[in-house]
Amino acid sequence: MKKYIAPTIILILLSVGIFIRYEIMAPARAAAHDLEAINGITVGKTTEAELLGRSAFQTIDRQCHEGACLYHMHAQNTFLNSLHLAPRTLMSTVVNVNNGMVTGVYVLTMKWGLPPISLQQVETLPLECSSNPCVKRMIPPNKVLASIRILFNGDSELRNQMPESVNPECFSRLRGCNTYAELLPGTRSMNLDSLAAAK
Repeated sequence: MKKYIAPTIILILLSVGIFIRYEIMAPARAAAHDLEAINGITVGKTTEAELLGRSAFQTIDRQCHEGACLYHMHAQNTFLNSLHLAPRTLMSTVVNVNNGMVTGVYVLTMKWGLPPISLQQVETLPLECSSNPCVKRMIPPNKVLASIRILFNGDSELRNQMPESVNPECFSRLRGCNTYAELLPGTRSMNLDSLAAAK
C-alpha cells in the first residue's frame, strides 16, 4: 500500500500544476483568439453572413433585437488577480450588426491603475478627427482623464492588425503590464502613456 503513496502524490501535484498553468494561460489564449476573430472585419462592408463564416462567430455570445445583433467576447485574468499576483486586466470585444451588415467593431481594454482604452472601428470618422486612426481623450468636468478612444475606419490598416494591437501576454503575466506601451504595442506610435499623463 505504501508503495502507491509516492506515485499518487506525484500524480496529484502534476495535476494541480497542469490545472494552475491552464488557469494562468487561459486568458492570454482567449484574448489572442478574440483579436484574431475580429481581424480584417470592415465596418459597412463585412456582412453578417461573412461574419458567421468565421468559426469563432458560430459559437460566441450573441444578442439580437429587431435586426440588430451584438457579438461579444471577453478575456480576463481572473485567476492571477484572485491570488493578488496581477492587477485586474480585461479585454472585451464587440461586433455590432444591423440588418445583416457590420456597423461597429470595438475592443475595450481595462487594466487596474490605467484609464480604460478602446479601439473603435467606425464607418465614418467624426469631423474633428484629422488623422486615421484618431485619438480622443475623454475628460469629464472633474478634469481627470476617464478614458482614451482610438477611432479608425475601414481605410486604416489598424483593422488588419488586431492581433498585434493588444498584447495577450498581459492577461497571463505575473504583475501584468504596467503601461499602454506594454498592453497595446500596436499603438506605440500614438504615445498613449504621454497622452494619459498630460493635464
